[in-house]
Order: sequence, then C-alpha cells, then structure tokens
Amino acid sequence: MRRLLLVIALLGSLSILTATAAARTTTASSSKVHHGKVHHVATLKLIVKSDSEHGKKGPDGKWHDAFLPASFKVKAGVKTRVTVINYDNMPHSFVSPSLHLDVKVPAAKGSKLGRVTFTIRTRKVGRYDWWCSEPCDPWAMTHDGYMRGYVKVVR
Repeated sequence: MRRLLLVIALLGSLSILTATAAARTTTASSSKVHHGKVHHVATLKLIVKSDSEHGKKGPDGKWHDAFLPASFKVKAGVKTRVTVINYDNMPHSFVSPSLHLDVKVPAAKGSKLGRVTFTIRTRKVGRYDWWCSEPCDPWAMTHDGYMRGYVKVVR
C-alpha cells in the first residue's frame, strides 16, 4: 500500500513538473551559413492561456488571460523565430507597430492547440511595446504582463 501511495505521489509530482516546464520560455540559438555569411537564428516559445486555464493571477486575486511570458529579450541584429502556442479557445494577437508586427494567433480547437510562428529582427536597441488587439479579458488587455508587454532588444 505504501509503495502504491509513493508511486501515485511521484506521478503527481512528475505531471506538475512537466506542466511547469511546458509553460517556460525556451530560447535557443543556432547559426546557419548562407552565401559565405554566418546568420544567427534564435528561437523563442510563448504560451497563451485564458483565465479559466489559470493564465496568470492578477493583484486582484483573480486569474486572467496571459501570454507567458509577456515580456522578453532578443538580441539586436539576430533573427528570432517566435512560436506562440494558444491553449485558449479564443483567438489572440501580437501587435507591435514599431516592430512591424500584426500577428493573429489562432484559437485552440478541441485538443488541437492554436499555433503561429513569426520572426522578430531589428538592429535598433530599445524597448518595443506589444499588445493583443483581439477582444478578450478586458482587465488583462490594459495591464502589462498579461495581454500586453514588451520586447527588449539588447546588444
């Protein structure tokens, strides 16, 4: 009986760790040679979850829709391939006029998650604001760290 309880506890811990790892941002970098020049490519994964999926708890104590993470860094001059995985059954977007981005993030349909990939590449160091323009959680749409945030471009 003790072994059975131990196995159940371990499996529960494993599923929590797996879910937490899936929600983390993953950044990787690789280099490609094209016409004798080395081109660096970085990858980044963002996750979108709704309030009912416990996106992110706000200071009001309620769960809200959120991009996880909502703010992140990329390197100037390096092409960054961003993949957004949407667990929500509503569409979202990633809009940043200063980065020339207006990306629609499709809704999840049943067990099929919404997914879109786009590229960020700028040589200008700075902070670039972005927001979700699709009607969703009104509170989250007006607060950084939820349905709005920034991309920090660093050297």
